Amino acid sequence: MTVVESSRETVGMPSPELRSQLLNQTAQWQMIPDIAQKALAMARDPNCSIREFSSVIECDAKLATEILRIVNSVIYAARTPILNLKQAVTRLGFAHCRNVILAASLGSSMRRLPVCEAWMQLVLWRHSVLTGMIAIGLNKEFKLGFLGEEFTAGLIHDVGRSLLGIIATDHFDAADPLDFEESGDFLQRERDNLQTDHCELGAWFIAHNKLPEALVDVVRLHHTPAETSAHQRLVATTAVADHMANHIQRNGCADGYIPEENSAMEVLFREDSNHASRYCQLATRIMADAIQEAKSSNSPFGLS
Repeated sequence: MTVVESSRETVGMPSPELRSQLLNQTAQWQMIPDIAQKALAMARDPNCSIREFSSVIECDAKLATEILRIVNSVIYAARTPILNLKQAVTRLGFAHCRNVILAASLGSSMRRLPVCEAWMQLVLWRHSVLTGMIAIGLNKEFKLGFLGEEFTAGLIHDVGRSLLGIIATDHFDAADPLDFEESGDFLQRERDNLQTDHCELGAWFIAHNKLPEALVDVVRLHHTPAETSAHQRLVATTAVADHMANHIQRNGCADGYIPEENSAMEVLFREDSNHASRYCQLATRIMADAIQEAKSSNSPFGLS
């Protein structure tokens, strides 16, 4: 499964005032660098050569370094080191490389989001990385067929919370105390306090930045994965991983997790009850592995 570009007609709109405020406060911040955007466009061209593609990325040394870190990390578990971008493209293919470029670009840019409270960004970044790592574990264990987009989806799924932290700092605590206790009224509490919720705001913002439709759907629907979507499996995978990462955020470990309480599991495995049963057996191990891998020195976005 490969991410595709968004038509963006179905994304809910925050108020014009909130949109204007957000764009003003992020005017100097770029979600996807120009070089990355050019490379993503080239990767869709069937006539593009590996040499041309690699040479474009090499124009941005930081992006090139981030990409090589990811493809040589625990995420891809390369048997032999990938030493240059040509090797990376040859081994992974253009479709897979598009997702690596998105992960590298978004990972780097999200750590530079101009959130007023640095601790908020650190907490949310930890949650994003853990969600992405758990999604990788789910993809591998249940052979879901993703080519790296599950990690990117995990990284970006809660970007709306960071964006709310930029434009609504005075009311953020009342709406979202960052305790990762996401009860049924969580989104309504955001709407009551902030006139929008992080799903709506985040989806509008990344659609505005012309990110792929699959990621727009993930950001918009990860709390409601049963809603109809062209990318429901990716949305549901992210929702399952998000629930697991929330437990880790609250408890610091995987111990005590009750997989049967993860309602998104029913969406992800609705066509295979055996997978649902195996998930209940394996969830704690997948979480523990994700914690270890996120802290690994070989992790591209390592957590201390």
